[in-house]
Amino acid sequence: MKILCEVQVVNRTTQANRTPRPVKSTLAIGYKQSARDDNGNTKKELEMVLFSGQSKTGSRYKVRDNIHAVHTKFVLDGKATIGFKQPAENLLIKCDPIQLKGFLQTLKLGMEGKDAINLRLNIAAATAIPQKAQPQVKMVISKRSEYPIKGFPRTLKSLTINNSQLVKLSFEICSLRNLTKLDVSGNKLTKIPSELGRLALSSLHLGSNCLGELNDWCWLRGTKLSQSLGELDLSSNGLTHFPPPLVKCERLVSLNLNDNQLIRLPFSIRRLQALRKLHVCSNKLESLPSAIEDLHIDLLDVWGNCFKAFNSEEAQQLAKRTSGASSPQPLWLQAARAVANYKLPLPAGSLPAVLIELICEAPKCLCGQLCYALSKEDLLQRVVQPKFTNIKNLTYSREHQIYADVVICGPTCSASQQLKGLFSLVFP
Repeated sequence: MKILCEVQVVNRTTQANRTPRPVKSTLAIGYKQSARDDNGNTKKELEMVLFSGQSKTGSRYKVRDNIHAVHTKFVLDGKATIGFKQPAENLLIKCDPIQLKGFLQTLKLGMEGKDAINLRLNIAAATAIPQKAQPQVKMVISKRSEYPIKGFPRTLKSLTINNSQLVKLSFEICSLRNLTKLDVSGNKLTKIPSELGRLALSSLHLGSNCLGELNDWCWLRGTKLSQSLGELDLSSNGLTHFPPPLVKCERLVSLNLNDNQLIRLPFSIRRLQALRKLHVCSNKLESLPSAIEDLHIDLLDVWGNCFKAFNSEEAQQLAKRTSGASSPQPLWLQAARAVANYKLPLPAGSLPAVLIELICEAPKCLCGQLCYALSKEDLLQRVVQPKFTNIKNLTYSREHQIYADVVICGPTCSASQQLKGLFSLVFP
């Protein structure tokens, strides 16, 4: 077995680095055939060979009864150390985690005297892997015939599979730990496996699929994905609802929801404070949430929607509503409002997860207070025009005025009183 890696050689006796820094190397392991003994039997001796620019012929190390220690604490990060007794040297290895784990497993089998396919390399004739044979980091598949029969290289960082009639995202793709960019646009996917949430993707393109049929968004709850995703394309998927877990992707910079069937955007969208580009053109939006004012967006594209006119019916009802005695607010809601008002930090584990979600996602009244368990009367649809103060560029159809949905804390809320005073002039 041979792997491409970076290796630094350290002498344990002198504590000197034989190589001043990690260098690109080839590490090989296999059996060396020795001369026949008096009985005519051939002895096999397990060896490891290190090929590098400084040692093109290879530095050879015996393995059996010659291993001082093997440190694998950081093997998931692609790092390991193999120490030999003679010579007293440590090999500090940095490699792809999957390949490194395979190499260490092969070493373990060899030390136990077991036979394995990866140990059938004739180590005496082994050579370095050519530098041109660098690990493949990018793959583009544009038709079914290009799909790899032997599987995907574990070293891939970018994978594109377009217009290939793909109906299922395989577990193998979800196991590519080095993957940061995935584009599977133009296929027939109806569901994404939850295992995809384990990948630290920065860019994910799922446009022109059929994800709106099942509306299964469990994969968006994956910790690694939600903490790393910066660009997401869900255009042309037949979505009728905004994916609820999407607001937890707080590092999202660009979101494309074009050509779907969305009627509304949630108030919880205010959690996406890193969002700079929001594309929701060619949907069925009737209004926007007032929470859109909390975002700092460079480009908001809402062209080709069905924005409805001012809702005079709800405005009249609010104008005629009488102010009754407000019921006392629960203590946990008062605590959440205090944390939000004073902008206190929310370190992990400091507060219950439910309370953190409430603080980050619950609608805010026009007076700035958090609201929860709203009654139907507290949600007013299309009663104010958004100012778009924090929107640098707005694209919309000018034949439609855009109105926003708002929430109010209750009849005694200051914002409610202001709206009532305004509407009472229009609807006496």
